[in-house]
Amino acid sequence: MDTEREIDVSIVVLTYFHENYVAQALDSILAQETGLRYEILVGDDASQDRTPEILREYEARYPERIKLTLRSENVGGTRNGTDLYSRARGKYIANLEGDDYWVDPRKLQKQWEFLEAHPEYVGCCGKCVIVDENGIPDYTQTPQFVQCSQVMTLEEFASGWQLPGQAGTFMYRNIYRDMDPADYAIRDTAHRNVGDKTIMLLLLPHGPFYCSNEILSAYRFVKSGGHNHFSRHYANPYRHYDMFMYPCRLESWARKALGLKAHLGKQKDNRFRHFIEETVKDPSPVRMKYILNMIVHSHQPVKYMGLVVKTLIELED
Repeated sequence: MDTEREIDVSIVVLTYFHENYVAQALDSILAQETGLRYEILVGDDASQDRTPEILREYEARYPERIKLTLRSENVGGTRNGTDLYSRARGKYIANLEGDDYWVDPRKLQKQWEFLEAHPEYVGCCGKCVIVDENGIPDYTQTPQFVQCSQVMTLEEFASGWQLPGQAGTFMYRNIYRDMDPADYAIRDTAHRNVGDKTIMLLLLPHGPFYCSNEILSAYRFVKSGGHNHFSRHYANPYRHYDMFMYPCRLESWARKALGLKAHLGKQKDNRFRHFIEETVKDPSPVRMKYILNMIVHSHQPVKYMGLVVKTLIELED
């Protein structure tokens, strides 16, 4: 028997300073109502709180389900994830961050049935509800990086730079099993901690993504005082530079690997404008160097040189 093909779904869980949340995340997986064979691959990125201790407790209770990797040094979210993807034995992969959780107990079963019945799709996702650090939902908000469309194609993604859903709602075919690691090395080089849009760029050449209207997960938004992506993002004084260079790297990779000429989204313009405005307020040598770097790597240097002038004129007015 080919034991490598026995797992239906590999669930990849990334944790970092999630002591207050990770038990809820794991419980929401273990509570899934399904007959599928699944494995939970957990990678902790050298948390210095009680997260590793909690994870060890769960591993001891569910050794047949949970495969735990505790890193001795912080490697960043993307390298942490890539290592787990390389170990995933499932036909499909599902994602869940250690501070999020699933709200639909049949998430796995529903998505597995959909993908089994629709081989033309590489993956599927659903809606999420945003919750705060206390788990209180905010139904007035939706993730700004998500585009509301039922089907997401590669061309649509490249033009809008928006995801079909939040990553905690994803399930997709395990393309990594048949790929050379060099073919998805862009996961580690595009951004140290952000990987959802890199994953989408790797997946969509294999088929479109389907998004249902069902709420499948809770997405925790903590803007400050925490260790999740958003709290670290907002604490970074160069965040607009950081998130401008991310799509630039993906553009370079897509041009070479996919022959894709589209520019990945209008959000680059907004990031560039914000960075110019911040530089006017704080004209440091580092910021001037970063502006030059953004223009050089933008794939549209004339456009962004013009945006510098336009933004400065608008600020004068």
